[in-house]
Amino acid sequence: MNENIQSSLLFTDEQQTLIHQLIKQLNGNQIQWLSGFFSGIGYAQGFETKISVPNNTTPNSIISNSLDHETHKLTIMFGSRTGNGTSIAKKAKDHAETQGFQVKLVDMNDFKPRDLKNEKNLLLISSTHGEGVPPTSAEELYNFLHSKKAVELPDLKYSVLALGDMTYAFFCKTGKDFDEKLEQLGAKKIYPRTDCDIDFDEDADKWIEGSINAFQELYKTTPKDISTVSTGFEKSWSLVYDKKNKWPAAILERIKLNGRGSEKETYHIELSLEGSGLTYEPGDTVGIIPQNSNRLVSDFFDATKLNPDQIVEINKEPISIFDALTTKFELSTIAKDTLKRYNEFVKSPVLQSVIDDPNRLKEFTYGRDIIDLIKEFPVQLNEQEFAHTLRKMHKRLYSISSSIKAHPEEVHLTVAAVKFKNTRYKEGVGSTFLTDYVDDDAKIKMYIDKNPDFKLPKNSDAPIIMVGPGTGIAPFRSFIEERSETGAKGKNWLFFGDRNFSTDFLYQIELQDYLKKGVLTKLHVAFSRDTDKKIYVQHKMKEHADELYRWLQDGAHFYVCGDMKYMWNDVNKTLLEIIEKQGGLSSDAAEEYLQEMKQKRRYQLDVY
Repeated sequence: MNENIQSSLLFTDEQQTLIHQLIKQLNGNQIQWLSGFFSGIGYAQGFETKISVPNNTTPNSIISNSLDHETHKLTIMFGSRTGNGTSIAKKAKDHAETQGFQVKLVDMNDFKPRDLKNEKNLLLISSTHGEGVPPTSAEELYNFLHSKKAVELPDLKYSVLALGDMTYAFFCKTGKDFDEKLEQLGAKKIYPRTDCDIDFDEDADKWIEGSINAFQELYKTTPKDISTVSTGFEKSWSLVYDKKNKWPAAILERIKLNGRGSEKETYHIELSLEGSGLTYEPGDTVGIIPQNSNRLVSDFFDATKLNPDQIVEINKEPISIFDALTTKFELSTIAKDTLKRYNEFVKSPVLQSVIDDPNRLKEFTYGRDIIDLIKEFPVQLNEQEFAHTLRKMHKRLYSISSSIKAHPEEVHLTVAAVKFKNTRYKEGVGSTFLTDYVDDDAKIKMYIDKNPDFKLPKNSDAPIIMVGPGTGIAPFRSFIEERSETGAKGKNWLFFGDRNFSTDFLYQIELQDYLKKGVLTKLHVAFSRDTDKKIYVQHKMKEHADELYRWLQDGAHFYVCGDMKYMWNDVNKTLLEIIEKQGGLSSDAAEEYLQEMKQKRRYQLDVY
């Protein structure tokens, strides 16, 4: 029989339908992988697998009956802080191209807001920074749309994906605001906005498929011809470790960095990547799924009087409520969705008013956990009802504090153990899981979370200024190690701060050694509790304002890592003041100077 066999002879009608449905859901890379995978199976079974199209058939007939449709343009625009928006946008691009669209992928940072009037078809992806603030890359477009300069957009069709964290009161606010303003300006929403929590993959995939399908139905685009996909088994199959299939990392070192007498507990933690195939760049993060401590789980049972051995069902799988509370659910924080589900049982007007007011929600949830909620608003729920009410345990992200060039097959973290007392003694679940509760011989399930939006300059000769108090030092330790290993010629200036010089100078010996070797050009430190007047990193910036401005004029990249609510606001304000005063600029001109730095990616943030 001719090797160019018609698909109708090879497959039943039902099989052809299933193949058609599967192909529509896959991007080019996925099709290529499956193609090679089946080729490998065929080879193992003693026959060749070939994909070809008969000369007398239409190449696209295997996946589409529609022919010769116009290729329509689609813009996919993203505003990202940690790189999640970037990765989703690239995934959407792959899928849209397989569906016959000509795609333009745009970082909001590189987009001129007034050009929005020229767009016809738009998928917009935006994260939210802290309590409702746009990420740096989205600021200009966001401010433009909320100003009198905003233009009418009657010809624009769009859909929005909003990324956020439901533990914040202003969940997904930036994406919601984009959606609202686009609609107000006359744009037509072609697919409903999707709001994503920390674990966004499933919801984001549904949005990608749904929104692109909506555009496809409108324009009747022709999916790409899969007969052009290579069937070569180009790579042997190997296990990939990622956020869905986490690497079990052995703990190599866990060293307390604070001296005796310190009020803080900060640890240097080294994890093994040996055998994982994982790699990373400075600026990336490590994601882990922690477990609740026995102390916290015991507090829950003390408050509810439930049976720890009672079996509940989660995703159709049986598990004891004790194990579920240890590994599956959040107990240390209260998110809005948890509060809403809990109040379906309590039916409290007070809780409802909290749910309805973002400012009250923010105030109510600060410092409270699930046990506090149960004690303040008691209601009798059984084990299964709690399993339906509580929020799934979410990942915790930690900035990587090492260069893989300096420490092959290792990744280092700098973690502050969060411990405090209000209604009772409490601990940060992610931090104390790493610092206190995991045995040295245990394995940490982890993955590398890429962050393309917090990176060293591509030009290694460019100077950098790093501001990282406390554990904000983490990514800058990796920056310094990387520049040392690569022999980068660019100057390096670090501002570090903490409470006390004698007990809280993290990585002191390393930093002083880098200073002696000339890897660190300048090191300025601020210890807030060593003097009557509290001195912070922004004060040290002011002391060296003239030189700092000269570095900026020479093309220095400026980085900040650490607390967003207080530290970053103060540092940002101080930076603007330095630019204004040292440059002899007006406040508006200083803002423009800083905005230009952001657009050129010379001002990058890793704040939380």
